[in-house]
Amino acid sequence: MTTRIVFFAIALAIVGALVWAYHHDNELRKNSLEVNLGDANEVVRELLGDPSSEGPCGALTAVPTGCVDEYVYRYYYSIFNPQYEVVWFDGSGKVLGLQQVKRP
Repeated sequence: MTTRIVFFAIALAIVGALVWAYHHDNELRKNSLEVNLGDANEVVRELLGDPSSEGPCGALTAVPTGCVDEYVYRYYYSIFNPQYEVVWFDGSGKVLGLQQVKRP
């Protein structure tokens, strides 16, 4: 009986994680279309949430001139072909550009 409960709990956790990842990726894809050039970084965080990583420009791709900071948002449902949304900011904290990146 205990084995069945443990198996059911593990299966439920896996299904829950897959559902959460699918929902997260759909929201990220939808909300990334609402980010505009010149938006403040607070607006980007409000739309997309906290980034998966934040730091200096150039972590994944070539960057536009004037880039000071970069937010990288990971799509969690793309395990075998990782995808990211990359948002670049200038020195005043305004959006310089946004790009979807797929890693080979």
